[in-house]
Amino acid sequence: MDGDDVESEPSEPVSLTEFFTKLFPVYMAKGMSYEEYWLGPVWLAKAYREAWEMKIRQEEWARHRQAAYIFEALLCAAPVLKPFVKDAKPGKFPEQPWPLTQREADEQQAERDRRGYEMALARRKAEIKMRMEQAQEQGADDDGDD
Repeated sequence: MDGDDVESEPSEPVSLTEFFTKLFPVYMAKGMSYEEYWLGPVWLAKAYREAWEMKIRQEEWARHRQAAYIFEALLCAAPVLKPFVKDAKPGKFPEQPWPLTQREADEQQAERDRRGYEMALARRKAEIKMRMEQAQEQGADDDGDD
């Protein structure tokens, strides 16, 4: 198969020394030292490889998350970018980053609930104050009519 990246089967067997020597730079790139690779326990190379794969997976999720943030930001700005729409206002961009864990999601929901409660309480207090002032004005008007 011409042009493929797949190497053909070697015509003669490769010694273990050659095999491990060829893999050495790969594991150095993953963070293994000379001593760990050549003198350390065998399972350590597997642990480094799995840790490397986990790191790559985390980086991929981070890039995906960043792309999602950019997409959401564009969606928030999209109404303003329409040339023939008058008085277009951008959407509301999230105040906090997206939660990574269920605990963070629960904490953010509790915070939103607390803020909603405080706003409702403030509105109710303002309404009560306004009604008390109206009642006092009515009481003053009733006393002044005598």
